[in-house]
Amino acid sequence: MTAQWKIRDLELVVALHEEGSLTLAAKRVGITEPALSKRLRVVERNVDATLFERDHDGAKVTEPGRSFVEHAVESVHAFQRAVHSARETKISRRHRLRIGVSSYLPPRLIEQLRATELRLYRDLTIQIVSDYTLELLTQVHHRRLDLALVTSPPQTPTLSSVCVAVFPFRIVFRDTHPLAARNSASLADVAEYPWVLFSRNSHPLLHDLILQRVEAERHKVSIVHQISQADQAVALLTDNQMIAWLTPAGVERVAHWGLVSIPLRDEYIHLETHLAALADNKSPLVSEFFRCFVKRMEERQPPEQLLLPIG
Repeated sequence: MTAQWKIRDLELVVALHEEGSLTLAAKRVGITEPALSKRLRVVERNVDATLFERDHDGAKVTEPGRSFVEHAVESVHAFQRAVHSARETKISRRHRLRIGVSSYLPPRLIEQLRATELRLYRDLTIQIVSDYTLELLTQVHHRRLDLALVTSPPQTPTLSSVCVAVFPFRIVFRDTHPLAARNSASLADVAEYPWVLFSRNSHPLLHDLILQRVEAERHKVSIVHQISQADQAVALLTDNQMIAWLTPAGVERVAHWGLVSIPLRDEYIHLETHLAALADNKSPLVSEFFRCFVKRMEERQPPEQLLLPIG
């Protein structure tokens, strides 16, 4: 009997191959890890071959799996291009871009995004979608978004991205805090005080990076509260010991509460803003917008100044 294939099956296999982890692959395609494992077993039965060797360290593609993935990638990309093209043709989206923006971005970057003008597309309409970085990249992968301006994205061969700005984290506290007299703070400085930190689901990569740096420098920290919105920190900074980790955009949102902020001084922990699109996106409009926005950012913020802490 001929196996009944679904494009979803191929997407799952491709995601697992590229992520190398059941957990990350499941998150990328928007299903649970047990559901992905179950469907993968069905796929392997249909092809009568083991495609991945799974263990606690992740999932490693086998020789049969590598051959399967090669053709699966071609099929998935062809299907996504077909859907994207049909949608554009149906509702005349040739001069409309759907762009995702990270919740961490300063408003001025979003303003610059919307102000980008293309000489060949005078009637361009830009639709903005705001969400967390990983959710936006999932939408880019599924071609629901044309581009995404995201914070510190993971590196993946399916995406083309360019870093257009780099900002330090801001350490926020009451004006009577011991750090209030500092111009900046190191990880060792902030490790001495209890933390209000953003929740892991807000940005898993940055959250894990911070904790890895803490472990690497042999610090012990106390994370008392975890938040998803910057203004929640205001109610939690109740004494002269507590500090909060916020982005520059988050600091702007709580500025009227009279809190003090200084930049974190760390070689590895910072916020990189990337403009990202699918590597195989052949749209002339997307390519032109990508090129023009990156050029505009380079003209407004020379690369050698991007790492300077903002006030």
